[in-house]
Amino acid sequence: MLLPCYCGFWQRWYNPPPIQKQMVKVSMIRVFFTSFGFLCLMGSQLFASTPDLYGMSSRASATAGLVTLTQPDPSFAYQNPALLSHATRSKLHVGFMNATDFFKPIRGIITRDGGKGDVITDYPNLSGISVGFIVPVKKFLPQLAFGTAGFFPFGSLVKMETFENTEPVYANYYNRPKRFAWITGLSCEPFEHFFLGAAANLYLTSGANTRVNLNTENSSVLVAMDIKPAISPILGAQYEKHDWSFDLAYHGTVDYALSIQNESDVSIGRANSNDIAVPVRFLAKTSMFYDPRMVSFGISHLIRHWFQIGVQGIWKNWKAYKMPINRITYVNIGDYKAKMPDIKFRDVVSPALGIEFPLRSLLLRAGYRYEPQHLDTQEDNSNWLDTDAHIVSTGVGYAFGSFNIDLHVQWHQLIAKMISKADPTAMGYKAGGYDMGGSLLNYGLTLGTTF
Repeated sequence: MLLPCYCGFWQRWYNPPPIQKQMVKVSMIRVFFTSFGFLCLMGSQLFASTPDLYGMSSRASATAGLVTLTQPDPSFAYQNPALLSHATRSKLHVGFMNATDFFKPIRGIITRDGGKGDVITDYPNLSGISVGFIVPVKKFLPQLAFGTAGFFPFGSLVKMETFENTEPVYANYYNRPKRFAWITGLSCEPFEHFFLGAAANLYLTSGANTRVNLNTENSSVLVAMDIKPAISPILGAQYEKHDWSFDLAYHGTVDYALSIQNESDVSIGRANSNDIAVPVRFLAKTSMFYDPRMVSFGISHLIRHWFQIGVQGIWKNWKAYKMPINRITYVNIGDYKAKMPDIKFRDVVSPALGIEFPLRSLLLRAGYRYEPQHLDTQEDNSNWLDTDAHIVSTGVGYAFGSFNIDLHVQWHQLIAKMISKADPTAMGYKAGGYDMGGSLLNYGLTLGTTF
């Protein structure tokens, strides 16, 4: 992506001698990086959501999203809101989740300054709590139910951090789920054995205006920011007959859009006792987080009324993915230009398998999901590390009276891949290439009660 830079105004307005030109260039660089600092504080590298990557409860995490026919779960508000109507009693749950990654280190590659260096791949761990509840409303409308589910990471509601787009990063996991999620849905049964549901995935969009005045006496910075709520729809349907379940769900795009418009004035000298100020402007647009549009279809079967097995396929529209990299248009920055490496994505289908069966007083669960690489092509100077991943999970549930506890363990295994570049001057180059891959451990528990 080539970001245009216009310098005509600068050349017509002020044309100093060669020595002063160098001083002016230094001043322009300073004001640019000062102004750009505000943008860096607000940018981020967050990809898909916690519900999509890990699940929103131990039951859902342990079975790779299998739709249970025996125990309605508040996480259905995200998975498929049509299933909320299966609840016959109100249910509340609170859970804890933690994730630790073990990615292969990257050492001895060409860095931005042209030398060799290492890249940190030990990313901060994820920890947070999940909450959810279902309330069936049968006094007024039969089989109507309301449900909600949310995830809140510890430490902060949103983890925001920029990175060099030319620096190698395990993009699918780098801060990927470290933001809050809140989904609220409603379900009904318009016809016997047929259920419909709709939910709203709450997120935010924001815009900011900044004005910077740099001079030797009274420098100032003004910031005005507007944060607005936005909603992405989740629609679901399910048909259930003779211990068989067929479900279909649609998840709309989630785009945490951020737009920043900056105006800066920098003092470059004095003429006739008056400061000479050069105006600098840029407009930056980015998607802080972007969840692609998804369509899922699943089939579940309850064998002998106790052993459940199900399969699911999820189509993800990664081809339309908006990267969380700032797209900036500069005005009056001399001859500065910026070029982002070209990265293209592709749509994928992620298949999953889940089982659940009782063993005395326990409910045993297991699941598997395959996440294909969604990166298609990228330039040599781009270092978006992506590969296929196998996700294996297991868990157990135990009920005592009106309370229940569910535990899960989930393992993400990234398929090892060699990264090699043809251009020896490209950032991320290493003679003979380097290996990428690794694994991630996710675990947690959920406490629930019915009333």
